Amino acid sequence: MSSQPASGPSGRPAIRVDLPLRRQEWDLLVRLPRTVLVAACAGDKHVDAVAGVEAIAAGQRSRALLVRGVVAAIFAEQLTDNDIDATAAEPTTVLVDCGHAVRLLAERLGPDVALAYGEWLMDIAASVGRAAWAPGRIRLGGVEIQLAERRFVNGIALELARALYR
Repeated sequence: MSSQPASGPSGRPAIRVDLPLRRQEWDLLVRLPRTVLVAACAGDKHVDAVAGVEAIAAGQRSRALLVRGVVAAIFAEQLTDNDIDATAAEPTTVLVDCGHAVRLLAERLGPDVALAYGEWLMDIAASVGRAAWAPGRIRLGGVEIQLAERRFVNGIALELARALYR
């Protein structure tokens, strides 16, 4: 399959990448980072969704060409929050999708690409809880992390480990 947005986030022509993926598999990879962000926010007014968007954009610096391509596709689509299905953003559904995506990438493109994509998803989920102190948060290395968010990030890590080390 050939996956290519018309232009990259900076307006430059996007790199054409031929991937061994079906359209619905590519769509999952493109949809999942935003769904992870929405699930990590989970309507909590103390989270920093802007940090999540910045974490998505940080994928442009990934060592994996696939992650950079997914970032380009995300910003080319310019989805809104209304485009994310609320049932798809349920944490348990998101974790299942994360595991499926990482297994798919490990099988088709190898464990390095799968690991880079999975770690990027974890960064997105972890980034949203770095807001001001509130009850139910812990402090790790100078960063405030909501306990529920930590469980969600750990869930993504568990799915990543299961997919890569089965």
